[in-house]
Parts: sequence; C-alpha cells; structure tokens
Amino acid sequence: MLDATTIERQAANSAAYWMERAVKEIDALFGEGYAKQHPELIAAFMKTAARDELAMNIRGIAEALETFQVTLFREVE
Repeated sequence: MLDATTIERQAANSAAYWMERAVKEIDALFGEGYAKQHPELIAAFMKTAARDELAMNIRGIAEALETFQVTLFREVE
C-alpha cells in the first residue's frame, strides 16, 4: 500500500504531465500558442484525463471485488 506522501507526489506528477500533454495536443490541433490563449481547453483536457484515471481505478476495484466474491461464495465440493 502506498503512503500518503507517495500518493500526493504521484498526483502532482500526473497533473503536471496532463498539463504538458494538454498544451502539446491543443497546439498540435489549433496552432502554436493556442493553448496558452485558451486555458479553459487545458482545464477541460485535465478534467477528462482525471476522470479517465478515476474510471480505470474504479474498474480495477470492481475486478478485485469480483475475484473476492468468487472466493467467498465458492461452493465446497
């Protein structure tokens, strides 16, 4: 299990990565400097990335719970 400090550091690294990626992707689509002129697009990109990561984490938890349920309710032969 990760400690709180590690989780906090990873969150900051993820946010920084998403921001850099947002700028690159937006500028690639609309031209150099467009992202800087439209910070709302960067924010939307980051929200989408965060929601996607959250969804993947929830999926992982659901899969783990499925395995746990199978183990709990396996009939004795």
